[in-house]
Amino acid sequence: DIRVTNSNEHEPEVKSTPESEHESAPDSTPDPAQQPEPKPEYVPFEPFNPYIRRTEATFVPQESKIYVPPGHDDEENDDDDVPANTWRLFIAIELPRALKREFIDLARSFRPREHERVRWIEQDAMHLTLKFLGDTPVDRVPDIKKSLDQAASSTGKFSIKIGRTGCFPSFRDPRICWVGLSGELRRLEQLQGRVEGGLVALGFDREDRVFKPHVTIGRTRPGIRGRLAEDIGVSWRHAPLHSTGKVIPVSAIALYRSYLGEKDEARYEQLANLELG
Repeated sequence: DIRVTNSNEHEPEVKSTPESEHESAPDSTPDPAQQPEPKPEYVPFEPFNPYIRRTEATFVPQESKIYVPPGHDDEENDDDDVPANTWRLFIAIELPRALKREFIDLARSFRPREHERVRWIEQDAMHLTLKFLGDTPVDRVPDIKKSLDQAASSTGKFSIKIGRTGCFPSFRDPRICWVGLSGELRRLEQLQGRVEGGLVALGFDREDRVFKPHVTIGRTRPGIRGRLAEDIGVSWRHAPLHSTGKVIPVSAIALYRSYLGEKDEARYEQLANLELG
């Protein structure tokens, strides 16, 4: 018998598929941008070691320090331990108490937020400093008194005047708020020079920076920079200083010792008061 067959009988059946199934399959390679971030590697806690060098970008000191611009020693800073058998000494001219009270009132003229950004000096700590000696052996005090007596006796009495408010290094970036002086500044500089020369003869270091007479009233706290500092400078520039031009007689110099009291407050002891000639 002759069997007639369809030519397509042995070909596989082709099923119709939707049009979307004929499109090329997407690339199975994962997108790096959509990959989950790798988990950070666990690093055990390392205690702070102050002896390991760190860059300025990563190192944060554990304890903030008061900034003091170069050339303006902080004679009232008694936070550091004083070595045994030594006293922290400085030479200064005492100011009238009424004048100190007015300087205290200047701080109260600040707005509360600005007032908190400044570490204000206590009334007893306000002096016109002539020379900061720092930690000095106690047995050198008698020689220091003799030297100061010679400097005082060779200088006649004179007077200075209260100037205007100012800041170190500037009003735009205040670190120290002070009140300046005017009047017989040449006589004041001569007195300071004699004090300096006598102490250098005893072996103390000579101050190679220019003497800038001022009374420190406050210091901005650590971290106060930028606009916060500028606001302080503006307020201090316009502080109501009513005693500008007031005459202050200068008739003596004094040797002071600064130390910490029982409650860690700064205390000042006058070791000698030497009258001008």
